[in-house]
Amino acid sequence: MKKTLALLLAAVMLLACIPASLAETKEISVMVQYRDIDDLDFANMPYFNDPENGITVQSGVHATFNQIKGSDWSTKVNLMLASGEYPDVIVRGGLDLEMYGVDQEILIPLDDIIDQYMPNYKAYLDFDPQTAQSLKSSDGKTYQIGWLIPQNINTDSHLFINKVWLDNLGLEVPATVEEFEKVLVAFRDQDADGNGDPSNEIPMGGTLRNLVDGIAHLLNFWGVANNEIHVALDDEGKVYSPLRAEGLRAALETVSRWYNEGLIDVEAISQDSNASEAKINAGNVGVTWRWRMSAMGTDEAIYTQYVCVLPFSADGYQARLQRYLEIPSFGAAITAGCKDVEAAAKWLDTQFAWENMITGYNGAKDEFWGYSEDGKVEIFPMSDGTRTVPGQSAMMYCSGPEYFSKVNMPPHRIEKTTYCEAYDAAGVIEKNSWNILSKLITFNVEESTQRSLLHAEIDKYAKESLANFIVKGVTDESWAAYENTLKNIRLDEYIALYQTAYDRYVEANQ
Repeated sequence: MKKTLALLLAAVMLLACIPASLAETKEISVMVQYRDIDDLDFANMPYFNDPENGITVQSGVHATFNQIKGSDWSTKVNLMLASGEYPDVIVRGGLDLEMYGVDQEILIPLDDIIDQYMPNYKAYLDFDPQTAQSLKSSDGKTYQIGWLIPQNINTDSHLFINKVWLDNLGLEVPATVEEFEKVLVAFRDQDADGNGDPSNEIPMGGTLRNLVDGIAHLLNFWGVANNEIHVALDDEGKVYSPLRAEGLRAALETVSRWYNEGLIDVEAISQDSNASEAKINAGNVGVTWRWRMSAMGTDEAIYTQYVCVLPFSADGYQARLQRYLEIPSFGAAITAGCKDVEAAAKWLDTQFAWENMITGYNGAKDEFWGYSEDGKVEIFPMSDGTRTVPGQSAMMYCSGPEYFSKVNMPPHRIEKTTYCEAYDAAGVIEKNSWNILSKLITFNVEESTQRSLLHAEIDKYAKESLANFIVKGVTDESWAAYENTLKNIRLDEYIALYQTAYDRYVEANQ
């Protein structure tokens, strides 16, 4: 009995020594998407778990993470939702809010929760109510926490050519598709990097999986602005599918020839962005599509070799790239499986405190950012701090006027803006952004269910067809089969769904 009492007393004394903030910490589970090119360990990030000022200490909520690469997100999140075993919070990556929120009620409405438990985030919504309105679903409720960082940009990707390689071979920056092909041939056949080994150069790198660094951007030369939902708006505001674009066959014929002649990395069909970036970082790639060159984890000695060039217009077509709109995307949601909604909301809202937002996206204060003499945030050149913080998986929401009143544009942001301005001035970006269809229009539950079913089959077939055409080439027989299959998988019905929703959106905003 004395021994038992002694043990109980010792346990009580031990508990008394634990700081109240830790003793009262609540637990939540978080499924989080991160970019393929990042190498992140959320569980051990000081941003979350620093014992003095991490998000866990500030919020009193500890998160257990299930990390999912961007390229695996759709598969993993669909398996999770089908299993009935939900995490408390889902972060980034994107979800069908109509299906999983409005219809199946797997995601819970957040309007009242935001009002009660998320004062930081609510202040940003209140600053720009019109932008916040775009976060609502067809039933008028909000099932998502928005994600928005103004960057003053208008397109995802830009075309870069290694100028040092051009100079080594006595070549000029190409201005036409024909000149571009000659550059690729020279990069393949000659010792472009000057190391004495002409076999290690990759004329053009990239992936087929990713929209930003995808070799599918080459289709843009023929006016084909492909995207993830396979529908877009023409200049008159009519919904069409890039899968049927007039210049698509000609584009695929040329890109296939380039691929089979060794002008495009043979591994581009199957590799992910990590593998593609590794080849750029090793100095082996002559041409690539990329978000920008600086602050991308590439040594300055390598990224400064590249120059940005305008996309070329081929065979009488006008080059056309996807237009990017700076409107909110999916940031987070709370599921019906969450046992402590207040704790989940508090964990999310703590990240919306101003300095937490800046730190979560850029890195630690005083190391990766600080305040300038005018009191505005100054992002220091080079942002490898994103390897120790969530980066694009951090909570971030701020409208343009508010953000730019508080933040001085860092050099890498100015770099990207400069490219965007040049592309816009050259008229190579679509007039009406596809983001209107992907982010602004809404479907009712029936339409959303139908859209999801159609998209799953269309997307699968589109990806398979693109890979097959590039690898195997295009024949009259294969092209006729392609067009017939698009009819059979009801692409016309899919386009009509988007046209109906778009017309409704236009009418509501007149």
